[in-house]
Amino acid sequence: MLEQVTRHIGERYLAKVFSDGQLDQSATQRAQEKNFQYLKRKLKGTKIYEDLKLNLIFSYNEFVKHVPVKDYTFYKPYVDEVLEGKPNILFKDKIEYIGLTSGTSGQNSKKIPYNEKMISCFLSAQRRVASVINVNEVDVDIISADRLAFGSSPVCYEENSLKHGYISGILSSRAPRLLKKHCYPSEETLNIPDWDSKINEVMKETLDKDIQVVSGIPTYIISVFEAILEKTGARQICEIWPNMKVFIYAATPIKQYESRINELVGRQLSYYGLYASTEAPIGIPSSKFKNGAQSYTLNPDLLYTFAPVDDDKENLGVQDLKTDNTYYVNIGCHNGFVHYAMKDIIKIQQTEGQILFDIIGRKNTGINVAAEKVSDENLLNTVFQTKKDTNTDIRHFFVAPNTSGTKANYQWSLFVPNPSDKLAEQLSKALDLALCNINLDYKDCRDDGVIDAATVVLHKPEVLNPYFEANRSKGQFKPKTSFLSEEEFNSFWALNFEAKRPHGELLQ
Repeated sequence: MLEQVTRHIGERYLAKVFSDGQLDQSATQRAQEKNFQYLKRKLKGTKIYEDLKLNLIFSYNEFVKHVPVKDYTFYKPYVDEVLEGKPNILFKDKIEYIGLTSGTSGQNSKKIPYNEKMISCFLSAQRRVASVINVNEVDVDIISADRLAFGSSPVCYEENSLKHGYISGILSSRAPRLLKKHCYPSEETLNIPDWDSKINEVMKETLDKDIQVVSGIPTYIISVFEAILEKTGARQICEIWPNMKVFIYAATPIKQYESRINELVGRQLSYYGLYASTEAPIGIPSSKFKNGAQSYTLNPDLLYTFAPVDDDKENLGVQDLKTDNTYYVNIGCHNGFVHYAMKDIIKIQQTEGQILFDIIGRKNTGINVAAEKVSDENLLNTVFQTKKDTNTDIRHFFVAPNTSGTKANYQWSLFVPNPSDKLAEQLSKALDLALCNINLDYKDCRDDGVIDAATVVLHKPEVLNPYFEANRSKGQFKPKTSFLSEEEFNSFWALNFEAKRPHGELLQ
């Protein structure tokens, strides 16, 4: 009876959270003014407040135009002072955690200080995602449904009495008691370092549960599913958990992993992506992933400005956003990262009613060997289209410029079951054609003979296991796909796969 009452209250609460997030462009601008005034009050008396002269800034519009946008190199000296224990540097309240970005190791990651308000911002974003699912998935009780959730350990290490960890682990330790009751595996199991032992404990805790919701980084969940199927002898996950319906993901696009996950589960799942980084939860899903895209709304708890991709010298407010235009995203957070350059690029889908956008990629990512400017999104869509055109199960890909021949070209390393020379040749042609259709700059370069035909090297998916295994514990691990140079790719391969170049013959 008590659980029914709690569930009813929870559903009403999520309905209100959903309603409160349905803001049009004018309401979003008013919310931004409110967020700016709140942030200014909270930061008064800090070093960052004085250095940025926030006392001279009186409105959101003035903030947009007159407070400079800075990246992590600007904020790092402030972070260093926070780590030394100096008070009132980025914020005035207590440091709860130091969040780590997914560098090659925790010790080399960027470090993001979290106060309680910052952690609350992440928890609020999770509730907003739950509210969207609550509206869209009428067959799933998001409050009381059993959930398989994989994050990292809450604490990676301690230094100067400060706990350092990945955000997914921090949030898993702060989940509300009602949700923890239905969330598996336990924190103790997540902290088991040995992968095989961890999977055995996961199975002990979950095989008799009615898992309906899964949350985590796609590559990690794929590994979990594959291990469980191998150990149980089941052919598909739906034989174990027949009511699994929803997948909540973050840190990486779901597009290239959706078909593999559906294959492992044995049915089409509904996917909801939280656009989050270690710095902040930036975008809330407006609905489920469909037609190869995830649409997002702005997080009402953050402060935003934007810079047009074709002219990033002027910052804009939410009121200036135009449909079909692309922008760099800048954020203001409760931890004193006042006007922080995320370097992420978004495209506005609509401004009438609620502002909707999708993610294009990041600044200075993608490939550009002949001024063709192919983005990460272009590359991902090319692989997605090639998978459909050739009916090939491409599990993952890397792509880099190949400059060793007479003409530069794109070298694709694809991970597929049953690789062969014939398949490599087929995929090379399909990738080339798909990218020509997706990116006209690339097509012009191919037509003019500036860029040669794509080359393809195929590998079995098992080659990826050590790479993903080494990065499973990272809370916002974003699997690498594109490289700006051949040297960068070779260094990456040598570091992660113990070889200077992929083994195999280059096939055109």
